[in-house]
Amino acid sequence: MQSIIKPSAIALLVIAGQTHAAGFQLAEQSATGLGRAFAGEAAIADNASVLGRNPGAITRFKQTAFSGGFIYIRPQVDIEGRVSDKFVTPVGSLPTGNKSADASDVAGDAWVPNLYVVTPLNERLSLGLSLSSQYGLGIEMPKGYSAGHFGNVSDIKTVELGTALAYQFTPFFSAGMGLSLIRGEGEVGGTFPHQDKIAKHLEGTGNELGWNIGVLLTPSERTRIGLTYRNGVDLKLKGDAVGVDGQGQTFKDTGNLVLPLPATAELALFQQLTDKLALHGSVNWTNWSKFVGLDASLDHQGPMHIKDENWQDSWRYALGMTYQVAPKWQLRSGIAYDESPVPAANRTISIPDSDRIWYSLGVGYQYSKALSVDVGVTLIDGKKVGVHESFTQPVRLPNGIPAHYQSNFDGTSEGDAWLAGAQLSYLF
Repeated sequence: MQSIIKPSAIALLVIAGQTHAAGFQLAEQSATGLGRAFAGEAAIADNASVLGRNPGAITRFKQTAFSGGFIYIRPQVDIEGRVSDKFVTPVGSLPTGNKSADASDVAGDAWVPNLYVVTPLNERLSLGLSLSSQYGLGIEMPKGYSAGHFGNVSDIKTVELGTALAYQFTPFFSAGMGLSLIRGEGEVGGTFPHQDKIAKHLEGTGNELGWNIGVLLTPSERTRIGLTYRNGVDLKLKGDAVGVDGQGQTFKDTGNLVLPLPATAELALFQQLTDKLALHGSVNWTNWSKFVGLDASLDHQGPMHIKDENWQDSWRYALGMTYQVAPKWQLRSGIAYDESPVPAANRTISIPDSDRIWYSLGVGYQYSKALSVDVGVTLIDGKKVGVHESFTQPVRLPNGIPAHYQSNFDGTSEGDAWLAGAQLSYLF
């Protein structure tokens, strides 16, 4: 039974990590930010979408502000390698195969929507409401994939409904705090080695509460500094499981899997150099060292340690520029370096993570004093990295001899992505 749940739980964490922020995190909170590689996002506050990064910055709005849009993500994740299998008995080993394990375009496209509303309650106090996603996407290997027992199909979606209050203590200092309800749902499965059939299937849903805080420092009208922190939560997905036990019998059960969502922090700077030109940048930290392993619990089979991960904290560095080319037109650009939290020894075909570079461009059009439209596009360029993964399962051969089935994957993974977004903002 243990061998049935283990690959599927690993697959749950796919979330196309190769294609967005490091690990399995989404960074895409607005099309405006997308066009500048999200550089300076916690300090710029040019529309209501700043609520997605820094609740303390919403005091800059002196009238009700709305921002809403979407980001389309088109990843390209390819895996190349071979999988070798053997049975190990007390008297020796018996190789059973050495096959190609190549797979192309295994990460699915996605649409990431976002909505933000900010309104001042009085001269100092402001309220914000948001709807966004911090984590998501998935992966699906081709039918009959020879390494499907390492994780064959997975899908996870999260929706975050948030609210925030911010207070301007002085013209120099504002602070805010937000609360969010995180709703997640996941579906995962895997195949038996040597067999093109589902060996296990797990799907579930869960809710969790989170919080975030942020401050905005405004030394002058040309300079803003933002500092934010979002807490980490353990999202427990509860649902149904189907699998095959060690005797080859199909079972049905219920249970849960805990998915760690890490804490994050951002330090951002915005500097208006001239009436037309501004520079901005960010340093982001993600507490991926929280992700030390995976544990599942089935109601009838009991608790189970699934896999050690031992990830490490990661950093992201971004620098951007905004240029006012005309009274109604604004150009944006940005570049970012995003570290992978996955040590080389811990990479898997289910989480083919690597360092990556963001190249971003964006345009804003001020249709009227109240209405503006923004678009952004980004290329995320990931490295080609080596992947080694092992799988061991105790079995009994037809002649009754106890043995261990061993399977190894050796190869590479490479992932890039194009992102495009559009957004509408309005002041009431």
